[in-house]
Amino acid sequence: MLRRWIVNIALLIGVVGLGVYVTYRPAAERSPQYKLTALAPAAVTRILIEPKGSQAIELAKHGESWFLVRPFEARADRSQADRLLDLLGAESKEKLAAADLARFDLDKPALTLTLGDQRFAFGTVNPLSQEQYILTGDSVYLLPAFYASLVPQRPERLLTHALLLESERPIAFELRGFKVELKDAKWVVSPAAGRDEPSQDDFNRWVEGWRFASSLLTQQARGKSASETVDVRLADGRKLRLAVLQREPELILARPDEKLQFHFSGELGKRLMNPPSVTRPTGGSGASGVEAL
Repeated sequence: MLRRWIVNIALLIGVVGLGVYVTYRPAAERSPQYKLTALAPAAVTRILIEPKGSQAIELAKHGESWFLVRPFEARADRSQADRLLDLLGAESKEKLAAADLARFDLDKPALTLTLGDQRFAFGTVNPLSQEQYILTGDSVYLLPAFYASLVPQRPERLLTHALLLESERPIAFELRGFKVELKDAKWVVSPAAGRDEPSQDDFNRWVEGWRFASSLLTQQARGKSASETVDVRLADGRKLRLAVLQREPELILARPDEKLQFHFSGELGKRLMNPPSVTRPTGGSGASGVEAL
């Protein structure tokens, strides 16, 4: 028993000692880390993607939002743009002079990414480390190959998934067969639901479903005729008309003002396209405590 305690204490001392050594070992013994740039993500307002043999894709930032400006104009997905900016924080263990670029396939790179005014070219992958050679400025760096996978090479992959802008606050919805609107700080539906009148929590959940609806797929609108429309009145007085291109098996809504169409799951589509329903408690309190928007 005593011997086992001695062994355990010796192992603990060894682990603690190793941790102290790793933390406080001289900087000369650590692997050097080279930053690719001093450019800060917040300073970037333009992104250019240039896949070899394909059309260029350009993004521009206005305020806090990103927009596609090439090959067509549309709202872009902010999270996709943020992923591209992750490259600015990358560090490499290798830094080589930008010479004999052909051996790294960087003389004619298959993909280039320009963030602000700084250009990054993606070359071949090192077969031993599975890291990719990236040229920027007058140096070549080795980085994990997943950085290239973060760069969409088709504009559709950069389109927003949000049906409504954050600034678009609905106060009324008119759909086929019913209307939901905010009156005297309370949501009401007409025709009235009768005995099973939804609570304000039920209304808020339904309205938030519209406000934060996120598509499975967003595409350029293809000019398909609408079977019906959804009219949305906004708090700023504007009226937004959505075209219902399809209800089942998935819901497809188009925004003619943005020339985009949004594809939603069938389950979400049923919730959005039907009047707010009463939420039956399944144990515990069913109230969410959310006030009218």
